[in-house]
Amino acid sequence: MSRLKATILCIDDHWNGLIGRKMLLENNGYEVLEATGGDEGLELFLSHSVDAVVLDYQMPGMNGDVVAAKMKRVKAHVPIMLLSAYGPLPKRELKAVDTFLSKSQPPQILVSTLQDLLDNQPKPFFSRWLDTWKSHNEGVK
Repeated sequence: MSRLKATILCIDDHWNGLIGRKMLLENNGYEVLEATGGDEGLELFLSHSVDAVVLDYQMPGMNGDVVAAKMKRVKAHVPIMLLSAYGPLPKRELKAVDTFLSKSQPPQILVSTLQDLLDNQPKPFFSRWLDTWKSHNEGVK
């Protein structure tokens, strides 16, 4: 059985921001897993099938850039969005992430940026082959 909803892992040490983001994403059709720190987020990332990660930068113990680097070493294909109340961050902090947003952006910017990340993921070989085959055979009966 295939999943209809994309599964997003949200990681933030601030409970209000985490739950607000979870509700926003669920209201926009996503399934959301939440974690309140880097270690808990890594555990969920490794034990669940995740389509994308929305990750806070400033967290105690392990900042978001460190969490992102660890995630990319295991599953490089999963897109990661880094959020921060402080911006802009130095490029060295953004090496392992696919996009960066300030937390001050309107909620719909987060949703549209996340959807762009999901839409622009490289597809596995078979999916690309099938899409090509379908496009070549559209008019054939």
